[in-house]
Amino acid sequence: MLFRLLCLVLHASVAFAERPVDVLVVAPHPDDEVIGCAGVILRALEAKKRVTVVILTNGDGHAALTAAVAKKDREQLTPEDFVKAGALRQSHSIAAMKRLGVPHEDLIFLGYPDGGLEKMWQMDGSTAFRHMLTQKRETYGVTERDYHSLSHGKPAPYLKTSVVADLVEIIHARKPQEVFVSHESDKHGDHRAAFWLVREALRVSAFQGRFLSFVVHGDPLQREPDVRLKLPPQAYETKMAAVIDHTQGTSPVHDGLVQEYLKPEELFWQFPIP
Repeated sequence: MLFRLLCLVLHASVAFAERPVDVLVVAPHPDDEVIGCAGVILRALEAKKRVTVVILTNGDGHAALTAAVAKKDREQLTPEDFVKAGALRQSHSIAAMKRLGVPHEDLIFLGYPDGGLEKMWQMDGSTAFRHMLTQKRETYGVTERDYHSLSHGKPAPYLKTSVVADLVEIIHARKPQEVFVSHESDKHGDHRAAFWLVREALRVSAFQGRFLSFVVHGDPLQREPDVRLKLPPQAYETKMAAVIDHTQGTSPVHDGLVQEYLKPEELFWQFPIP
């Protein structure tokens, strides 16, 4: 057992050693990385740039989706059902990133609570947040282990400081030139909190690159986008296929994902770091 643990720690030290990249995409849930930034990822890889994708949560807090996956009524769902749904959603991101061409070692899952990021941001930080659906208080992964367990040998408590610390480590190790994340005007609490958490990590890291944001749920910002990326036909088709990857096994909940979120261009707004 001790030998196996040492091997895992050694593997983590190699997997998360310094790997300078050009683009860092931070997504609140599995699917936001594709919806918001598939075009950015494809363009960067085509230009022989390196990309790292970080997924903050496992997507384990979606009751309707979990009921569809477990084939149960919502009232019958157990914490294990939500964990299994999170494992499925992790596998979606793995398949989608493989389709886009992102190497497996450049996809990182943090394993924080889906539906809990904004609450964690607002908490005083003295007590770990408890996810009411999974009953968990610390990071985890099923299909893929969480970053903190891989890099430190144990999970991180559900605290704002834990998320920021994980992101700071990744930023220091990966040294990105551009960072993309969902915007604070987004209607989803996790998407808003993702912006605040990443911005804080960039501030702590003394980041000097470009900090860009996108909106998934809600209207675009009122000002003109700083980056307007029109998807060529092939990129559009590839993004569509990657969005469809995120619908596998979730019918009927995600059946309309393509119709709702697939757009011919991606819009980004740049922001200063305090």
